[in-house]
Amino acid sequence: MVLALAAAAGDEARQRIVVAHIVHDLRPASEAEADRDAARTLANALGLEFVEASVSVRAGPGNAEARARTARYAALARLARDHGCGFVATAHHADDQLETMLMTMLRGAGPRALAGIAPRRRLGGRTGIVLIRPMLGLTRAELRAACRRAGWAWREDLTNQDATRLRAALRVRVLPVLDEIHRGAARRAARSARLQAAAARLVTRHARPLAARATRSDGAVWNAEELRDLPAIVLGEVLRLAARRVAGSRGADRLGARAVGAVVRAIRDGTAGEWAWPGLRVVIGKGLVRMEPARGPRRAGETRGRVVTPRR
Repeated sequence: MVLALAAAAGDEARQRIVVAHIVHDLRPASEAEADRDAARTLANALGLEFVEASVSVRAGPGNAEARARTARYAALARLARDHGCGFVATAHHADDQLETMLMTMLRGAGPRALAGIAPRRRLGGRTGIVLIRPMLGLTRAELRAACRRAGWAWREDLTNQDATRLRAALRVRVLPVLDEIHRGAARRAARSARLQAAAARLVTRHARPLAARATRSDGAVWNAEELRDLPAIVLGEVLRLAARRVAGSRGADRLGARAVGAVVRAIRDGTAGEWAWPGLRVVIGKGLVRMEPARGPRRAGETRGRVVTPRR
């Protein structure tokens, strides 16, 4: 709501901005539709065009929230394309950033993940649409206050209070304590995220030539000694970048820190073996490290990132 209020501040903006709302099926229909109606009421009051889409994500494998996020951004990209919008803006804020950073810390992630929510990125692959998040430097409390000053009631998604979900548990139980101990924790976390993003870019800049040089039409091959001397964080990024080249973004995006870390340790320790990654096979042996597309179905009992045949 604050994002819409701010975006519509100028007369020219009213001709260029569309308010979009996505209805999910993860909550009772009455709740989801009430939030949609509130968004439409605000758009109408501001003189902005309002559009909506619905996504169905309750049924299906894996994490429902992750499916909802993927479906939501896909729907936003379609709406933006249909209405001639080059950008999609979302109102993620500093508290969201701190929650994301804490979640990635609990997973043992590196700088790329600790950079948290990106201020901007491409949305929908090759559509040319850019996702921007202009409010990452503002706290939830500041946005609530702005909403009150503008005379609009803040509307809260009730799932934000469901402490059985990790993000909601951090929001309800942890962030208030952090802010009590050290006022302004969320804003400081937003600054830390920017520094982590800069560090991640440096690591990627170092790793990209090694990944590109080793990639061939049938996979990637490196001299094991060349990789062994790399810092672990750079070596992990080389493997991730190569995985994206060999298996595509879907396979690389499912790579967890545990799977990558196991191969990094093996390379640095000189342990030969074979590892199964999503859509990939990583083989260490005879002085070489090979990454190639997986052949055939996954073996019985095989899991992502599992060592299949380690040997010295």
